[in-house]
Amino acid sequence: MTRYQHFLLAFLLGISILALGLGGIYLHARSNLEDLVSEKANIANALLQNTIDEAHTAVNRAIPLLDATCTPATATELKHIAVLSPNIRTVNLVKDQYIYCSSLIDHALTKNANTHIIVATRLFLTTHNYFNPNERILFLGEKVGEKYVIASIDVQYIKKTLKTIGQKVPLTITLNNQQSMTYTTYYPETKDGTLIALNSRDHEFVISSRISQKMYLDYMLSHLYIAMFLCSVLAVIIGVNGYRQFKRPRSLQEELRRGVEEKEFLPYLQPIVNAQGRICGAEILMRWRHPSQGFIMPDLFIPLAEDTGLINLMTTQVLSSVKSYLLQNHQYLPDGFHLAINISPGQCNNLLFYQDCVSFISAFPEGKVKLVAELTEREFIQDSGNAALLFEKLHHLGVQIALDDFGTGHSSLAYINQFNFDIIKIDKSFTHLIGSVDMPSHIVDNVVDLANRLNIDVVAEGVENTTQEAYLKQHKIQFFQGYLYDKPLPPAIFIEKMKQQSDLQTRLPADKPIEE
Repeated sequence: MTRYQHFLLAFLLGISILALGLGGIYLHARSNLEDLVSEKANIANALLQNTIDEAHTAVNRAIPLLDATCTPATATELKHIAVLSPNIRTVNLVKDQYIYCSSLIDHALTKNANTHIIVATRLFLTTHNYFNPNERILFLGEKVGEKYVIASIDVQYIKKTLKTIGQKVPLTITLNNQQSMTYTTYYPETKDGTLIALNSRDHEFVISSRISQKMYLDYMLSHLYIAMFLCSVLAVIIGVNGYRQFKRPRSLQEELRRGVEEKEFLPYLQPIVNAQGRICGAEILMRWRHPSQGFIMPDLFIPLAEDTGLINLMTTQVLSSVKSYLLQNHQYLPDGFHLAINISPGQCNNLLFYQDCVSFISAFPEGKVKLVAELTEREFIQDSGNAALLFEKLHHLGVQIALDDFGTGHSSLAYINQFNFDIIKIDKSFTHLIGSVDMPSHIVDNVVDLANRLNIDVVAEGVENTTQEAYLKQHKIQFFQGYLYDKPLPPAIFIEKMKQQSDLQTRLPADKPIEE
């Protein structure tokens, strides 16, 4: 799968988690808001029921006054009843649809338009010129014969009560005659949404509220924003971890292939010095800069790269990278600068490496850089014919062939007899024997003697001290490589060393070069 597919899967995973989380939070918000509205409806119901009960008490106390005429004493008694009921504005006596006695006036009222009133039901809303022509008033009436006692309830008190309780919740009072009043205007009235309704004790009114979708969302944003934030963070974390898991290959081979695609394999250059101690070349050593595990040494991935054939593309990449560094700084390189790179027997079966060498050499001035292909011996060359053809073409191109780690592989002597090598590299395991009391240096002597007889140059690897260096120089070794001179370096640092050497040589007479 591609990185884009990994990202898409991780994105969908994160979105799914976010959707599930927000869905759960939304359902929780719905439940909480519905419980809250029900609670507020219960409180409003109780308060309004208490007010109506107070009106019932006032009406019942005024019923005996229906038998008396409206005198100042009767009006005073009505006023006394109203005063003892805090939420009752007036208590009135009605006959023939006219108010004839009221707690507001201390004398009898005449029949006119201002005193006319129709008592339709026990609990009703109406506007009335006698009380307040600009506001509907809630009345509770009780009929006795042909007369009524009606009490007007303080609607302003009800408004304030509902506003305080409901706040942003639109509570509606609906009377038994289907008259209604709503006192919260934060949200517009709607016929859609979830209906919460609560009947009064005597079914005289209903407290209700419709919860719209906007109310649910607003409640979620204002009360559950922390949960929403944590849900978003969790979705991001799961998405990122999912991306990492999707990117994680199922095998080391897939991880290696991903590393090649991401160009995580970097070239390091270990200096090769001549007998005068000057840097005359370098060996390209490959390092894997893994995004999570850091640098991985070649012994852990090169064998797998060779088995899978990925070594071809990796070789192309590192050669291209080194070419870019050296080409920009070729003025600091000595003429005939040796640049060695390892090739495996598997790379001898085709001409891909040859094409890489052509591309590399053609980028430099003639004679500036000399490539050296170092054949490793981790496996046998399966097709010696193809290998011979490759070596012939490389020689024609000017590329030298070196046998790496001589004496430690499968068939060093057979290779020397079969192919035309230009260089033998003494393995560091033999170099370390030099100066040893228990293990004499006869193997090194024999390798050098063999190289001299075959007229093959020798590079000594693994030189770590001056004793080893002195011994090798006594045996006319031409080139040296090891930690005594330097460790493998990033190209930028290697170029800096070459620049320093070039600057030094411009100030000092050049030593007479050794004939190769």
